[in-house]
Amino acid sequence: MGIDNVAIKTFNSSGAQSVCRANEADETKLIESQFLTKCTTEYINGSGMTYIPGTTGLDLTGSTARFDTFHLPSDCDAISDIVYSAREVSGTAFLVTDINKIEVKVGNLVVQTIKPSDITSRNITELAYTNPAADPVFSIPFIGRSKNVRNSFLQAGAITNAMSLKITYVAAAAPTKLNTSLCVTTHQITKTEKDFLAKNIINRVLNVSQNVETKVPGTSSDTVAEVTIDLSSVNINVSHLLISGARGGTDETVELVLGNDRTGNIPIALLQSKYNTELFSLAGRHFHRGDDSVYLIKTADSAFSTAGIPFSRLNNKKLILKGSFTGAAVMSVTACGTQIQTTVGGSISFSS
Repeated sequence: MGIDNVAIKTFNSSGAQSVCRANEADETKLIESQFLTKCTTEYINGSGMTYIPGTTGLDLTGSTARFDTFHLPSDCDAISDIVYSAREVSGTAFLVTDINKIEVKVGNLVVQTIKPSDITSRNITELAYTNPAADPVFSIPFIGRSKNVRNSFLQAGAITNAMSLKITYVAAAAPTKLNTSLCVTTHQITKTEKDFLAKNIINRVLNVSQNVETKVPGTSSDTVAEVTIDLSSVNINVSHLLISGARGGTDETVELVLGNDRTGNIPIALLQSKYNTELFSLAGRHFHRGDDSVYLIKTADSAFSTAGIPFSRLNNKKLILKGSFTGAAVMSVTACGTQIQTTVGGSISFSS
């Protein structure tokens, strides 16, 4: 029993994961490791911030959902952070749940769809946000958000595929108007690097997440039930799963099934983020109870490790929750991990 062998069993030495990982020596290459590799001289980069105004007086009132579209700067070489702001002009206070989804586009291709639960769960566990659900200013966990430029989204070499964000809001019952904006952290690289980009295939590791939501039917009293969350749509290299929206008693358990391997039934109390995150390179100082509780299942040695499990190579992927559920709820799973960004010939593609 256990899933600790799944990553090794599913490793493909010719796949995208082999850009950063190996399981056998290659005699044609120098041996590199965390212990043996010497430090190297790196090219300098320039960094700065760009403000992008959104809609002034965006009216969310009515039965039709409203949206903002932000076109990120195409003249920068890389993007590592995007901070969103929504200031109320009138009406009720803005909540993250007033957003239905954020679609991240590269060119005309939607490369990531972000849900409110992704924002809340990832910002609690990665940035130690104290109350992200009610914060009108927050970092968007887009593909390429990173604390360093090494894992940031690389736009250089494919400027025709500039990034854009479409933010769709939930229609508000009460009058609500917003002024919206983004503040983007951007970077420039040297001419030497740009010349190399123009002539070569570049593979880089990006931090990314994918969302799966399941509605849980409930009653006015505790109901013992088993809920299966289908993870078949997840196709990234997964280092960990964040579960939110779990409203059960102390007897609720979680089991992760991957192919023919499974974790066994883990009491959900053992997955609470305040006990389970800091040794996993995540922020564990703030733990939320109630609706903001986040539960962590590890599938790699550390968060966003390239030694995660390639879910695209597994057919049977699901989470099974057992316990007493009170009231209807939406159970959300944020699968976090990595993808490979490939830049070649002026185009960008992503693979797991």
